[in-house]
Amino acid sequence: MVFLTAIRAINMKSFGDNLKEVRTQKGVSQGKLAELMQIHPTHVSRYERNQTIPSVDVVKRLADILEVSADMLIYGTQDDKAKAKITDSELLTMFSKAQGLNEHDRDCVKSLIKAFLFQKDMQQQLTS
Repeated sequence: MVFLTAIRAINMKSFGDNLKEVRTQKGVSQGKLAELMQIHPTHVSRYERNQTIPSVDVVKRLADILEVSADMLIYGTQDDKAKAKITDSELLTMFSKAQGLNEHDRDCVKSLIKAFLFQKDMQQQLTS
C-alpha cells in the first residue's frame, strides 16, 4: 500500500484513473473485470475512484487480465510520464509539437538542444 501511495505522489494521474482508462479502452465493464478477478464489483469501483489502494498481487492480476504491464496501471502511458516530469507547460507544448515533425526535423531539434546544453555545461565548468 505504501508503494502505490508513493507512486501516486509523483504521478499526475492516479492508479484508479489509469485502471479506468485501460479498462474502458479494452471494452471491459467493471462487472466483467470483477468477475474475471473473482472479486465484488464494488472493489473495482473503489479502485477506480481511488478509495482503495490494491495490493501488489491485485495490481499484477489486473494487469494480466487487461493485458497491460503493471507499470502502465501504476505510472500511466509514456506521455503521462513525460508530462509528470516536464513542469514547464510552454516547454511541454514545444516538445509535443516537435514530436509531430518528420524524423529529420526532430533530429535537428535534438541536435540544437544537445548543442545548447553542451555549451551550458562547458560554461558552468569554466566558471567553477
